[in-house]
Amino acid sequence: MAKLPLFLLLTALSLPLSGIDAQPVLRNINADAVPTFFFEAISFSSEQVNKSHVDIYLQVPHEELRFVKEGDIYLARYEVNVGVYTPEKELVQDRSWTVEVREKDFAQTTSSRQSSLTQRGIELEAGNYEFVVKMEDQDSRRSAQIRRSMLISNYAKDTMTVSDIMLVSRLTTEGEKKKIVPNISGNVGHLSEGFFLFFEIYNAGTEDSLELVCRVYNSKKEQVYERLERHASLGLKTQSFFKVENLHLPVGTYLVAMEVSPVRKDAAAGILATTTRTFTVRWSDIPASVTDLDKAIDQMRYIARDSELEEIRSSGDLEEKRKRFLDFWTKRDPDPTTPRNELLDEYYRRVELANKSFTHYLEGWRTDRGMVYIRLGPPENIERHPFDINTKPYEIWYYYQLQREFVFVDETGFGDYRLKYPTTDLWGRIR
Repeated sequence: MAKLPLFLLLTALSLPLSGIDAQPVLRNINADAVPTFFFEAISFSSEQVNKSHVDIYLQVPHEELRFVKEGDIYLARYEVNVGVYTPEKELVQDRSWTVEVREKDFAQTTSSRQSSLTQRGIELEAGNYEFVVKMEDQDSRRSAQIRRSMLISNYAKDTMTVSDIMLVSRLTTEGEKKKIVPNISGNVGHLSEGFFLFFEIYNAGTEDSLELVCRVYNSKKEQVYERLERHASLGLKTQSFFKVENLHLPVGTYLVAMEVSPVRKDAAAGILATTTRTFTVRWSDIPASVTDLDKAIDQMRYIARDSELEEIRSSGDLEEKRKRFLDFWTKRDPDPTTPRNELLDEYYRRVELANKSFTHYLEGWRTDRGMVYIRLGPPENIERHPFDINTKPYEIWYYYQLQREFVFVDETGFGDYRLKYPTTDLWGRIR
């Protein structure tokens, strides 16, 4: 993917705001940003005694890889390492492999719709684990890492159990066989006609008919969907494809729960097995960290004028509001020839980092340190003075290239650092 030189990014991002001096809105945008990839691990029953089988999936968008032309093809290579650790940090599995991606058409190498998908399987005993997944592009040497905790179930402990749920991106039929393309990102916002869940039911008893209930809950734990189906039990293992109809859900994170019960006249039989997983609804052309469009618009106050924010907010139609939001960022895209809008991605990356670093009783992006970080990026140096005698805790942030410094003081002692110097440079502060 073509990279925009940093000095051009800084020029493109020197946007004046109403009431403040013209200066770079964002500094230090990394034109070679860390690659983004998606990871999923799904456990099923294993043929090995006292173990479960775990399918590991890795999906890397083509736009995150560096392709090199070799002959009449474009070639990218990346390395994958998966380490599995116990809670005591003991390494129990270590798998590595190299993936080659070949494309004949250059457009496919930068397409946001194209990805490389790879899969490996491992066997693990039931228990809690941490997966550490590393990916490195062999040409650019850029790398990224994901850490994720996972509970591996013992599928032999009860008469009836259910595997983890796989989200299905595409399901096709070839004769009597079904071919699955898994949804590794967990985003179903682009599946307008609904989506399938795949899971296995393990039945060691005599049940020959099963009742499946699917429920979906939003982040407030409110139920937003319910559907019931009856399936025949096919012996010890039944593979199930359950269709979740088009929900028209707003952007956000959701929990889907599957409940499996025997179909009996005895109502006391109850639910025998359950399994859950999360999924997201988001737009593909908006950063993954944006899960609430109205909040994302509020967070633009450090880059947009009040009149621009009001124009975006004024639409009562969600799709029109999204269009206006994207129009604002498209006009400021520093390199329209690339699939990614570097300014949009970097802005909300900083919002996310501000929330992780500076949140106390206010969200991090709303704090004074968050404001400066989002506007100017990480400082070249920070002096921290948490325990000086006869002074309240304070920090000094230095931006040597801009010849600027900022002093934040914690007046309350509870981590609420307020900007004390300069006092006349409070761009867009919210309180």
